[in-house]
Amino acid sequence: MTDRTDFFSQAFYTIARAIAEAGVNVDLFKTPETIAKSVNRKVRAELKRLAVLLRRLIFLVALRMELAPLKPRIGSNYYEPKKPDADYRYVFTMVPAPSRPCPHFLKGPVVAPMRGPVPAAPLIARWQAMLDTMKHHKRRARCLARTIQRWQAAGEARPHVPPIPNTHRMPAAIALVSGGLTAQLIEALKSWPDSS
Repeated sequence: MTDRTDFFSQAFYTIARAIAEAGVNVDLFKTPETIAKSVNRKVRAELKRLAVLLRRLIFLVALRMELAPLKPRIGSNYYEPKKPDADYRYVFTMVPAPSRPCPHFLKGPVVAPMRGPVPAAPLIARWQAMLDTMKHHKRRARCLARTIQRWQAAGEARPHVPPIPNTHRMPAAIALVSGGLTAQLIEALKSWPDSS
């Protein structure tokens, strides 16, 4: 893996496989209603660790990206009166608003945590969002590259990239990608003028 593009392809493949396995191993693709608390905690921790690697990889891709200059946009005049939308209509309802659940601050303190399985929907949503980010990583990197360009033009301080702790507990492929990402990010950020 001496070539940079080879590292990127291997890193994306390794991270994508790890994200997919994290959800497939606990059958998140079947969209269950509930899952056990221990499984939820374990998969949430795994996805959190993989999210850090995914963010670093997209950040590295954005740092290496060559962007064309922005086309000048026609600005909007704040003082110019806006034309009213002809499509908008206010509808007066005759039926009162439906009652909603009681707010959490009116329920009082919860002494003991609820037992049993927890809803799987938040975990499934997080997993699918990470898969979607992997699918559209070039678009995310391009948006981040524009943001980095604005940061550098504004004289923002160079970001600090600490090594990821507990890499000895990770699978070997993920630990190698983690170490490689940290080293390449530190090298790529050396060209950023340090204003701190």
